Amino acid sequence: MDSSSNPQGSIQPLNVGNAVSAGLRLYSSHFQQYIMVAFIATLWILLPLVVAGLIILFFATVQNYYALLALMIPAWIALLVYCLAQYMAGAAAIVRLSFGELTQQPESTQQAKRFTQSRMWWFLLVALLMSLIYSGITVIFYILLVILLVVTIGAAGGLALFQSETPEAIAQQIFTNPSFLITLVLGFLGLLLVFLTIFCWFSARFSVADVPLALEPESNATRSLSRSWQLTQKNAWRVFSILFITGLITVPLQFLVQIVSSAVSAVIGALMPPETPTAFLLSTVVTYILSFAINILVLPLGQTIRAVIYYDLRSRREGLGLQLRDPSDR
Repeated sequence: MDSSSNPQGSIQPLNVGNAVSAGLRLYSSHFQQYIMVAFIATLWILLPLVVAGLIILFFATVQNYYALLALMIPAWIALLVYCLAQYMAGAAAIVRLSFGELTQQPESTQQAKRFTQSRMWWFLLVALLMSLIYSGITVIFYILLVILLVVTIGAAGGLALFQSETPEAIAQQIFTNPSFLITLVLGFLGLLLVFLTIFCWFSARFSVADVPLALEPESNATRSLSRSWQLTQKNAWRVFSILFITGLITVPLQFLVQIVSSAVSAVIGALMPPETPTAFLLSTVVTYILSFAINILVLPLGQTIRAVIYYDLRSRREGLGLQLRDPSDR
């Protein structure tokens, strides 16, 4: 990477374009290494799906021993939780490897994975806390939407009450009143805009929520979230711009998946009746395989970008006096 797009050897803050460029160059220069880590991490996600498919196939074939479900379902849930933790640890290893390159303190893949796997349950807890935060934001949006609906109907109903006598006539006047419909639509669009703005802002503030956990030895789940909040202060929209541009880069891959998936479904439909279980199973398997392939390609890009964001945020606030590990650990 040249000095204009690579933060190595420079403490100058990166602009949005340079941050994306630095992440892309880091991704391309370590493509094989990061893809292998992403591949293994994605296999962990694939494992519970394969096990679930085998369980369904077993009961569909045998059509007996349903009492075993009482044991299989909790065991499968435990497997899913474990595999999710392993996936997150593998994804975090890419961040750690990328950050090591940016700070000119590279680690081997085994060293990075050993560190992140020792914290895989913390990564799972970070994901759980983030889910609770975003769920809370969504619930508040729906509550406000209900309040808007109630207030609008109440206002329109009060007006209609003076013009009609029966409840049916009042309801008809409310829902055929152009003012009511316009107010409801504009209110919904306004709430939606506010919701999306707040959601994007929170997404930027917690964009590196698990990165300190992957890099800072003293970090834990709550401290990692707090660290992300602290580092992104006054930089939320710049961080969001970086993530948004990175997302746009992956859009052609998503279109490619849709095109190939549709083409495969068309071929399968031409070879056998599309309503048969076999055709449905083949189409589903192909779709999942393509989705996992795309995830393997996209995951390292997102993680390198987040490593660059974290590097830049720390450069702006704290300089580059960073140490991933002791030299004796090399």
